[in-house]
Amino acid sequence: MSEPKKRNWVKYLLIVSLGLNLIVAGLMVGAKVSGHGPHKRVGMPGFGMRGFVQALPRDKRAELRAQFRDNRSKMRANGKAMHKSMDTIRAVIAMQPFDAEALHTAFTNQRAQVTSVTQDAQDAFVKIIADMSDAERAEFAENLNKQQLRHREKHKK
Repeated sequence: MSEPKKRNWVKYLLIVSLGLNLIVAGLMVGAKVSGHGPHKRVGMPGFGMRGFVQALPRDKRAELRAQFRDNRSKMRANGKAMHKSMDTIRAVIAMQPFDAEALHTAFTNQRAQVTSVTQDAQDAFVKIIADMSDAERAEFAENLNKQQLRHREKHKK
C-alpha cells in the first residue's frame, strides 16, 4: 500500500499568506511614513495613530514627517530586523519536525520589533504635541472631536 499524501500545501499556503500580509502591512506603513499614502480616512478615528496625525495642522504633520526622515537609518535597521524575523518565522514553519514553541518564540520576537517601531512613532508624535502652544493643542483637540463627530454621523444606523 502506498503511504498517504502529506499535506505540505497547507504549510506553504500559510507561509505565502503570512508573507502577503506582511508585505501589505509594510507597504501601508511605508506609504504613510513617506507621505504618499491615500488621503482618505480609513478606520475609526481614535484608534491608532492615523487619526491623530490627520488631526494635526499641516505644519505639524510636516514636522512629524521630518522627524521620520531624520531617523531614516534607524527605520531601515528596524525594517531589516523585521525581514530577518520573517525569515526566521518561515524557517521555523518549514522545520521538520515542527516546533510550536520555536514558532511562538519567533512571533514574540517579531512582536517586540513591531512594538519598538510603534514606540518610536509615538515618541515622535509626543514631541510634536509637547512643542505645541496651548492654542495649537486646543485646535488639535478640536480637530480630533470633529473627526469623531464626522465618523459618528457617517456611520449612524
